[in-house]
Amino acid sequence: MTLALPTLRQVPSPNYSSRGGARISKIIAHDCEGSYAGSVSWFAQRASEVSAHLVLSEDGTRATQCVALGDKAWHACNFNPTTIGVEIAGYAHAGFSGAELGADAAILAWLLHAYGLPCRWAEHGLGDGVCSHYDLGQLGGGHDDITTDPAVWQAFFARVQAAYAEFGAEPLPAWGLHGAPSPLAVSPPPAAPAGWKPSGTVRKEDGEIAAPPRVGSILWAQERLVTLGVNSMLKCDGLNGKQTETAVMTFQRAHGLSVDGVVGKQTIVALQAA
Repeated sequence: MTLALPTLRQVPSPNYSSRGGARISKIIAHDCEGSYAGSVSWFAQRASEVSAHLVLSEDGTRATQCVALGDKAWHACNFNPTTIGVEIAGYAHAGFSGAELGADAAILAWLLHAYGLPCRWAEHGLGDGVCSHYDLGQLGGGHDDITTDPAVWQAFFARVQAAYAEFGAEPLPAWGLHGAPSPLAVSPPPAAPAGWKPSGTVRKEDGEIAAPPRVGSILWAQERLVTLGVNSMLKCDGLNGKQTETAVMTFQRAHGLSVDGVVGKQTIVALQAA
């Protein structure tokens, strides 16, 4: 088999709950609209009140499991009980590397096999299979990730189909954990082969410090705005939402800058100097 899954670690999130007996029917493709390290760090905070089962790094070589696959992550509103959420780092407007998309396709294909789901596009969130967060509409939170462009999604889904076919040729390799993300509470996915054992790449790394966000990024600006006391309650999630825009405008107004809510060059310099 030439297909490779990324190295997997565990950073458990406190934001999960029981599926209440609901059957897993769909795998949901998300994008973080932020960095890998920042997203994993955010999911690990109880105050965020959000999570995903898996997060993939920008280069596609590393992944973090935040919630056991058998539990309900908080990623897709009404669809949480019956879905598994996979986030990829980065921003939709900037696009994603071929390496990251290939690794994401491999993860989605592995999950489809592990849970006995068909490799089909569950368009508009209907039926079993895989779909984007965007497919879920308002019941899924009204998000646009991983893309709103049918052509882009179809091209990505073709990657998933190819990975699914390749996995189908051999026994499914051990990878994600169905049970609680802890070395002391491991159980295999329902469809894992006899004799399944947790992969040697699955490990818990206590005390790991996430890499700092890139200077000038939305996450960096949010953290600076919180540190400076502009808005101590601002969510540091890497998303350029209304709350972030308002905080940026408050900072710009206080420092004699053009008040447009945009983290531009002058605002970045001022945030660094403050």
